Amino acid sequence: MKYNYKLTISYLGTKYAGWQRQPNQLTIQQVIEDNLEVIIKDKVRIHASGRTDAGVHAYGQVAHFKIKKYIEPEKIKRYLNATLPKDIAIKECKQVPLKFHARFSAKGKSYLYKIYKHPDPFLYKRAWYISQDLDILKIKEAVDLIKNSPNLIALSKKGEYLREDVDLREFSFKYDGFLLEFELSASHFLRYMVRKIIGHVIHVGTGRIDLNTLKEIIDSKDPTKALFLAPPEGLYLKEVYYLPEDETL
Repeated sequence: MKYNYKLTISYLGTKYAGWQRQPNQLTIQQVIEDNLEVIIKDKVRIHASGRTDAGVHAYGQVAHFKIKKYIEPEKIKRYLNATLPKDIAIKECKQVPLKFHARFSAKGKSYLYKIYKHPDPFLYKRAWYISQDLDILKIKEAVDLIKNSPNLIALSKKGEYLREDVDLREFSFKYDGFLLEFELSASHFLRYMVRKIIGHVIHVGTGRIDLNTLKEIIDSKDPTKALFLAPPEGLYLKEVYYLPEDETL
């Protein structure tokens, strides 16, 4: 018999080469798996809702793993939080149905992207520092253009995707004169999509491109036409959404 567990994980991605295990690289998946194997006393592979790139952070990454013997979820959570590096934390560990899959059961995701306008050592590598003037009205116009665009594949990495039809459910921002924070929510996002969206919106705001150029890029449906990729340190995976019945025993 097997038991399936869901982990909700937060982490600072600054010193990691992304989520996915890689040879000769320190990754979040590797660190969690290595610690899990101590308490489970067996090899284990965890599967995430999606991989985050080097330097990207998470408030609510989700992963699942299956093991052959039952262990109290709270015991797993306590052990991992006692042994993991302090830049990784387990927010929740719960037993879920065997059919639950962190990636394929997901019904949506939300991300935050943070930008700061004045030097601040406490935000270094945790947000994108931009010293140029930003036209907030133009940024709003760019956000509205993207929200109303039916196909955003041009703002992604060129590749083959099983699901190109991204349903962008929310794209909003707030700005207090120092911190500019975007929130995006969708059925799913293609590779680099959030960072390319933000990169283009910001450079409409700096004046490097205008709205017509952005519209031409989007309408081309050609990822090779994209001009900007925002740096990874401003990006946070906020939450992954599931139907209650998919994760309830």
